[in-house]
This record gives sequence, structure tokens and C-alpha cells, in this order.
Amino acid sequence: MRICVVGAGGGIGRQLAARFSERHHVSAVFRTLPPGSTADVEPIRFDDAPGLEGAVGSADVIVHAALNTKARGKAFIEANQATTERLLALIEPGRCKLFVYFSSQVVYAALDPLKHPVQAEDAALSDSRRLDNYTRLKLREEARVIEACKAKGVGYLIVRPTVVMGPGMQWSSGIVGAMRLAPIGLRNRTINLVHVEDLAHQLLSLVEGGVANEVVNLGDLDVPSDTYFRHAAGLANRPVLLAPDWLAGAVGRFIPSTLWFLSHDVRVSTEKVRALCGSSSGRALEDFFEPPARIVDARSLDVIQDTVRSGKPYHAIGRGYFLWFNDRKQIDQLVMEHYAGIVALDGNALTVKAGTTLRTILDYLVPRSLTLATLPEFVDISAGACFFAEVHGSSAEHISIYDLITSIRYVDETGEEKLSLRDEASWDRLRGNGGIVVTEVTFRCRPNRLLANSIEWQKESRLEDYVAGEYRANYSTTVHWYPRSHELMVYNVNPVDGPEPGDRRPFPPMRGSPHWIQKLLLNLRMRGRQRVVGSSERVLAPWSGVPAKKLLGKFFRDTRRRVRNMEVCVPDTHAADFIAKLRRHLPEMKLMPGQGIGVRFTRDPGTDRGFVWVEMTSRDASQMHAMVEMARASCGEQFWLHRGKYVPTDIGVEHLYIPRHIGPE
Repeated sequence: MRICVVGAGGGIGRQLAARFSERHHVSAVFRTLPPGSTADVEPIRFDDAPGLEGAVGSADVIVHAALNTKARGKAFIEANQATTERLLALIEPGRCKLFVYFSSQVVYAALDPLKHPVQAEDAALSDSRRLDNYTRLKLREEARVIEACKAKGVGYLIVRPTVVMGPGMQWSSGIVGAMRLAPIGLRNRTINLVHVEDLAHQLLSLVEGGVANEVVNLGDLDVPSDTYFRHAAGLANRPVLLAPDWLAGAVGRFIPSTLWFLSHDVRVSTEKVRALCGSSSGRALEDFFEPPARIVDARSLDVIQDTVRSGKPYHAIGRGYFLWFNDRKQIDQLVMEHYAGIVALDGNALTVKAGTTLRTILDYLVPRSLTLATLPEFVDISAGACFFAEVHGSSAEHISIYDLITSIRYVDETGEEKLSLRDEASWDRLRGNGGIVVTEVTFRCRPNRLLANSIEWQKESRLEDYVAGEYRANYSTTVHWYPRSHELMVYNVNPVDGPEPGDRRPFPPMRGSPHWIQKLLLNLRMRGRQRVVGSSERVLAPWSGVPAKKLLGKFFRDTRRRVRNMEVCVPDTHAADFIAKLRRHLPEMKLMPGQGIGVRFTRDPGTDRGFVWVEMTSRDASQMHAMVEMARASCGEQFWLHRGKYVPTDIGVEHLYIPRHIGPE
């Protein structure tokens, strides 16, 4: 059969596409195409009108599992109804045999729980004002799908999943995370669980069994609510507080209809799906949850390979600041910090293990009169991170340290370690698709040299001059913009033959400090001097480490209103428009007194591409999201985020690295 799965990017849709493609041809429709490609499914973008028409029109079975969660209020219902109407209009009656609509158990919130303690598919349901938008949407859509399919002579199948569990799902991974913050639960309720893998198996059985013109609950195991909440709290290592019955009853009237099963003790019947599919999963409660995430210390290649071959999801992390600004993933962590050390220096090629920090690399190179051609201000970052993230300073010669990498060793998805020499196209695929663990990195080094940093205070109107191309006059240009003080602090860095009388030795200039502190510190340190002169690694990377790193990390990560740092990168051809938009929106962004915005410039002379990096630190995540939308408005999809800093959850991997095999347009 040809099956079209709409909403293949969601947790349920991904599992459906994977399960169905084992036995059928699957067209998977996404809002945003995932990185990479797979031979198992044919990916289609929802906004690709011809592609969507072809996928839906040629399908024997259409599975509608899409949900637009970005729309709010009245627009939520309208946006999702529009999606359904578009799909129904594309049905080819002569071709399509079955239209599957993913509803939800929430429709049973329309029933009186006292008259219907067991809620089955044959109950008569009706809309009412006491129901929330999600519940009303599902009720209306069920009726509309049945009406449209009957009119076209196409079979329909309405499925109502119960509480869907599995990796990354709200009621499994999400509830464990919630329990870490507020370990509170209810007693004397019944929750029916279904694992997303079993849900996909149930639906495949229904489709292959020719079930049509039916409404079916997709569920599995009934669990007492106190047992469920105790287990989730246990996985979070928290003692649970179960609300007394009188309190649960008092707040029950305020629980939205989406969570109606927590307001009353009702049971959703799963007898029908058991009869149609002929079996149950046999899972125990613990099988519906992910096992607690492990922290795996990668001290040997064998440990790395065993982790990859285990088949369990994992997140490889090195030294850096990603976890300061982003939520920890609830999967195994493969910590590469101790897989470190110098492997070999061959001429100007230095090979290191992936966990080796740039600080350690510089400590090895400098006594040998070598260095790296570009460096960030902070060098407590591991070599492996430089392959995936655009770890950059400000440079007229290189986009980031990634450009200095000549070869890598990596462990692939099978657990085999491989050597890869630099190839732009294949490396772009490795960076985009993921699924590998970099184990060794070889950098191209250069002779060390002296650099001079001329630090100047300028009017903020000069920012547009630098963005327009004046940054190219220096080897390295960094700007810190203080909008509320209407000033710029500018680093102009260039090679010099030697120091001159009155030059200052390198020191951490505390860039990013509030305006008045920055001025005071520079006045005290510079004492009227014009330049800071020293070896390149001392000028470009003045911070040899982060003071009180654990305490600082805790400040960023664990404060009540989390402090985040994000960096947006736009092509310099679009930077003027982006900066203009940023200027117009600054009053709405409500910057704190003294708050600054970092601006850096990098360039690849070989392809004549330049990039402007704009960095902001704030407790207000909406400021970050506003910057992303400005970048999208200025550049379309040609913008990027530093993946070692804050990355909003809706940003795809295509926005986390700059492709190198694509030349200038």
C-alpha cells in the first residue's frame, strides 16, 4: 500500500512513519523537513503544494496526525481546521481507500462522568462551551471527517489515543521532568496508557485488517493514578505528595477538559481495539517510561563504541557552555571531557583527542611558536565541539575554528571508528545528520605572531559603517554595542612587528560587562594607553579559563529566571537590514540599563562570504526569540545560531552550522 502520514515530525507521526515503512511505501509530510534523508520514507514539506497534492492524491491510506500547536486561542481551532480541510480536498476517491484521523480521548470530556464511568466509542458526544479549544477541535473534526469521507465514498477511521507514552513524550519524559520541580500527584483516578510503539502497531493492524468506518480507542494499560505519579516521582528521585481527595475535588472544576480524566475517576474502554487487533502489549508500568538517563564517562574508545552500539539514545557532550543555556536532555550523556590528550604534531598538523580543550592545545603549541589562526575569547572548549559548532572569534580570514580542521576520526552509528579527510560536502552531511561521535581532530596550525588590539569608544552610529564592510579593514573586529548609552566599544586587532612604548600587555578586558563597569575597568587597566599588544592567543583569547566556572554555570542554569546567552549569525549582505530591524525593536525588547549586544565579524576570503554574529545575554527569552524572527524576516532561512549557546527548541539543525560546500549565490 501507499500510505501518506501527515504530521510525521511529531512524536506519534515519527513512530507511525517508521513502523508503516517497514512494510509499505510511506510519504511522510512535515511542516519543516528534518535534516538528512532516509531511504525508508519519501519526505514532503506541507507547504510544497505540488508535493503535498501528489503524496495525498496517490495514497491508498491517508493518516492525519498533524497538529498546529503554535496558533493560540480562536486561531488554534481555525488553523487546524484549515489543515484538515486542505487534506480532505486533496483526497482522490478513486484511489484513496481510507482516511485515518487522529482524535483523542479528550472528546470523552463531553460526557457526564457519573452517568458514563466507562467511556466507550459508542457514546454520543456533543460540543459545549465548558470544553477547551483542543477538546472542541477534536469533536468538530471527527464529525467533519466522517461527513466528508461519506460524501466522497471513502472509508474513514477515527482513532482516539489515550495517554501516549514513550521517549520524549509529555506524559513519560515530560512528567518526570515536572516531578523534579513539583512532585505532586492525585489519587483515586484511573489513567490508561499506551506506548507510542504499541499505538503504531495497533493502527497498522487496523489498516492492514481493512477496518473502516469505525471509531476506535487506542489504549493499553489501566493504572491507578497514585501508582503512576509515585513511579514518575521515583524516576525523578523525589518523594511524591498525593493531594487529598477533598482538595482534588475542590480543584477538579478548574482542570481543563483536556485533562478531564484527572477531574473524575473514569475509565476509557480498550476492549474494541483488543478485539480488532487480537492482542495486548503485556507491558508493565515501568516499560512505559524511559529508564533513568546515565552519565557515561568516555575514558576509552571501547566505552564510546559500547554506548553507540547499545541502541539507546545518547547526547555526546564535551567542554563548553551548552548546558548553561539549554535544558538537559533526558537521555544518556556521553561525557567526552576525559577522552583528551595530544596525539601527534606532524609539521603544522596537530592531532588531539576530541575532549582536549583549546586551552590545552594552546599550552602545547605556544612553546613551539605555533598557534591557531582564529580563536574565541574563551578557550575552555573541547576540540570535538569545534567540528559541530561554529566556534568563532572575529576574523577576516576564517569563519570559525572548523575551517582549520583537516581530518577527523569518528565512531559511526555501527560503532566502527573511521578516518575522514576534509571534504566539504561529506562533512556538511556529517554535521547535519549527526549520529556520530568525533574521537580525534586534526588542526592546521600557523606560526605564532604578535597582534595589537586598539580599543576605542565610538558613537553608536558607527555600527552601520562596520556592518557595511569597514570590519574588513582589520584582521579582527569586535564591537560591543550599548544601545541605551549610545556607544560602541570596538576592538581593532591587527598584526604588528613588535610592541611600542606605551603599549599594554594583554589582560581580560571583561567585554560584556555593563556599560559603566566596562568603562571603569578599561580606564583602570589601560591608564591612557591606546593598544594591547601580545602573542595572538593572548590577544584573541584573553580568558585562559572561566573564573568560578561551576558557580557561574549554576547562576546561568539554576536561577529562578534563567539567564540565557544566544548568538545569531546572518550573512553580511543582509546584516544592514537585520541591524535596522533590531534598532527599531529595541524599545520593545526592554534592555536593562547597561545591557550590551555583542557584534562580531568573520569572513571566508576563498568564497567571498562574510558573516555578522549578534550576541545577547538576558533573562527574557522572548528577546532571543524576537532576534530569531528578525533574522528570518531579513534573511529568509539563511541564518544560523551558535549551537553551543541557547537554541530555541523549534530551531532545526540546518540553522546550527554554515554549509561550506555551498559557494556564494
